[in-house]
Amino acid sequence: MTSPTHNFSGAGQIANFNSTNEGVIVTQVTTIVLPAETLHSAADTPAGGVVHLLPPNRRFTGRQRELTALREELSAERSEPGAPTVVVHGLGGVGKSTLALQYAQSFRAAYDLVWWIDASSPGGVEEALAGIARRLSPAWAGTAQQPELTAWALAWLQHHTDWLLVYDNVEDPELLAPLLGSLTGGHHLVTTRLADDWDELGVASDGALLVLDVLPQEQAAQLLWSWVSEWDRSEESRWEVGQLARELGGLPLALEQAGAYLRRTRSTVASYRRRLGLQLSRAPAGQDPQRTVARIWQVTLEAVAADDPAAADLLHALAWLDADGCPRDLVSGLAPDEVAADDALGVLHAYSMIGYAWRDVRVHRLVQGVLRADALARRRPGEAPRGRREAEQAVLRAVQPAGPEQEADAAELARLAGQVRALAATDPRDSCDTPVFRLYADTAVHLETEGQTARALPLYEAYDAQIRNGFGPDHPFALVARCAVARVHLATGRPERTVELLTPLLEQSLRVHDAGHLTTLNIRSHLASAHQACGRVQQAIEEYEKAAADSRDALGPEHVRTLTLLSDLAGAYESVGRTDRAIGIYEDVVRRESATGYENLLRPLLRLNGLRLRNNLAGAYESVGRHRESIALYREVLAGFEELAGSEHPDTLTCLSNLGYTHESAGDLEPAQEIYRDVLTRRAAALGEEHPDTLLSRSNLAYLCLTTGDIATGYDLCRTTLTQRTGVLGPEHPDTLVSLGMMASAHDAAGEPDQALALFEEALHLRRKVLGPVHPDTLRSAGILASAYHERGESARAVPLFETVLAEQERLLGPESRDALVSRNNLAAACRASGDVERARSLITTVLEQRTRLLGPDHPDTLGSRASLARVHQASGDLTRAIDGYQATLARLTEVVGADHPVSTVVAGLLAAALRGRDDPSPP
Repeated sequence: MTSPTHNFSGAGQIANFNSTNEGVIVTQVTTIVLPAETLHSAADTPAGGVVHLLPPNRRFTGRQRELTALREELSAERSEPGAPTVVVHGLGGVGKSTLALQYAQSFRAAYDLVWWIDASSPGGVEEALAGIARRLSPAWAGTAQQPELTAWALAWLQHHTDWLLVYDNVEDPELLAPLLGSLTGGHHLVTTRLADDWDELGVASDGALLVLDVLPQEQAAQLLWSWVSEWDRSEESRWEVGQLARELGGLPLALEQAGAYLRRTRSTVASYRRRLGLQLSRAPAGQDPQRTVARIWQVTLEAVAADDPAAADLLHALAWLDADGCPRDLVSGLAPDEVAADDALGVLHAYSMIGYAWRDVRVHRLVQGVLRADALARRRPGEAPRGRREAEQAVLRAVQPAGPEQEADAAELARLAGQVRALAATDPRDSCDTPVFRLYADTAVHLETEGQTARALPLYEAYDAQIRNGFGPDHPFALVARCAVARVHLATGRPERTVELLTPLLEQSLRVHDAGHLTTLNIRSHLASAHQACGRVQQAIEEYEKAAADSRDALGPEHVRTLTLLSDLAGAYESVGRTDRAIGIYEDVVRRESATGYENLLRPLLRLNGLRLRNNLAGAYESVGRHRESIALYREVLAGFEELAGSEHPDTLTCLSNLGYTHESAGDLEPAQEIYRDVLTRRAAALGEEHPDTLLSRSNLAYLCLTTGDIATGYDLCRTTLTQRTGVLGPEHPDTLVSLGMMASAHDAAGEPDQALALFEEALHLRRKVLGPVHPDTLRSAGILASAYHERGESARAVPLFETVLAEQERLLGPESRDALVSRNNLAAACRASGDVERARSLITTVLEQRTRLLGPDHPDTLGSRASLARVHQASGDLTRAIDGYQATLARLTEVVGADHPVSTVVAGLLAAALRGRDDPSPP
């Protein structure tokens, strides 16, 4: 039981004047002799701010750092000869042209002439330069041929300053040699996919070579959102846009194509994400295939293969590995030898098909997608797609250097987990390879141990597919593999999917094994947990009871599996308020476990299980207000965990966190806060800032800060936790929705009721969508919203919502469940505020009787209901009876939980107000 959730050298001049008054202009392919008058015309003609550019990109997003770097490099004072030149290079589609265009548009006022040149071919450069002559000297240009126009433009550039030439998409750097070394009065800006060969042209400094990477996640999502938000501004689509931007790898061209596709078809982002794989290798009908992502790189891939076939082979193997980076030593294993690997990487880097991140080799995700789609389309039946086996073997050799019989090296498994996940995510799933599926399983277990359960899902799914292909769907291994997939769905907040998977799987297991087989018991136990997570507690109880009975019959009443199932059954009873039944089962389980001698030091795993059972019993004591017993037992269990597993073990920290929650529940807020801070620090150090357990600790501390009035700290913690959970778990994960509700509470505590109400309503909307309208969490969310209406004085909205919530909770969980008691108590308060005092009296009297019987007369919740009854007396005009009730309740609260307990503080305030009303009955 855990506590509630309360990433130049000059090449000479081109033109000169000579004694014959003729000028010689050397263009890239010809030598042109221009009359002296024409040359003087070029020298004397002003530009006056002429701009020849592509249309501006109104969706330009981010890149401020790169724009600043461009401006600083081009405008910096230079000591060496030659014109300032910057070469922007990077992968095709990364936004090089867009960046250059944005720079030219942003700083056009700093130049007398700005001219865009398509530099993909010699003819394109000369034709673009001829355009300068047509623009600046249209009368003369009408009588000249293109070579003369190009020569005139070069003469103009030679004799003027403050111009900018943008050479877009340079395929051959040598084409620019006579220009970069001779035109020195202005600025040259180059875009290209080529990273090499620029030093020979005098472009060698770090600033002059600007490597353009993909957009960071936030900017990528912002760019895509600029399209989608034109017709769909829902939060759901905004989240889907973020996921799509991540899947597209932040590549601007891909983002623009996706945005244009979505705008044209008005498809949902979710449906487009599902189709994305198909779009990678399909040219849209009626459009130039060169505009599709696949075709953009096809030309480059053909060039790579022509230059170095081994480089093409290496690239195809990299297509199946981690796009975020493949270790250099692993890449070497994909080539015949180190020299061949270096040569191949050199070719790929020259074409910007790969990048480097420290010693890792990176390949863009969409490049990988194009390669994989092509390999799958070209393979013959029974064959592995190109590069797939090479990638698998490279990873296997690293993890198991002694061969497949060797146990996976734990350090290498951790280092290469990203590579294995990439293999699993791209597994064709039509074959079975024992070393590979073992690799999937080992890595999945490692990731779960690290708290990265969601990242383990594709590994388990690939493992399941390989097992089924190799052994058949009814093989015992297949049952275990499918159960693992279902379990991960449950752990990541998709219980309905778990039920869908496990319901038929249970029938399979009963057919293959029997009811008492461990596999069947595990399946039934996870199915029960899924039903409970879906709010179907009665179905969960039935499944737990069947599993416990089957385990008792097959394994014995004291077997660890039987005891664990009984403990799970007790937890289900506890969740619906049947605490007496739950505590009875817990105590019986602990008694049986102790009698078996499982505390024997030679059986540490069984001792751990016994400690977990006691931890659950301590939680049950807390739930009924038996705080002293709960704290004592938690301390005993904590000592056992520390002795057996150490102070940083997850079980130890969970128990410590539960101890803190019990102190909080008992009103001991100072030790609770110390414990929460200690657990948060330890979990962050041991597990990382974004581990789910760390986020739970941050959430607990945030709630306590809000409770104790440290609003600023609580607000910041709530905001951080919501952001992290959204990023790690997704916006619709149950834990994220808890954080969304807590953020609403933080706004409320900070005096921002409108923002709070909007978030409470959003949380309810998302829970209805994700969990359904009658899930216990959805009903709690509706109750919280009703309370927000009540606090704003909107009883007309609060009462019917409370009534709906209470009716569903009584039907689903029972009239005496904890949730039903809370809702009945709150409905009474809303009725009192609306003037329906007699109904309020009837409701609160019922709650008081139920809580007294179920929780005991001194439980804080019971005493809170007693204070609520006093408020009803006060509302009916019986001030004397109200004061008596407040005083008696406060006295008991002070004795039981202390005067500083939150309930005590509230009742003290009510008593003080009542006393003032009695002493000064005149209206304010």
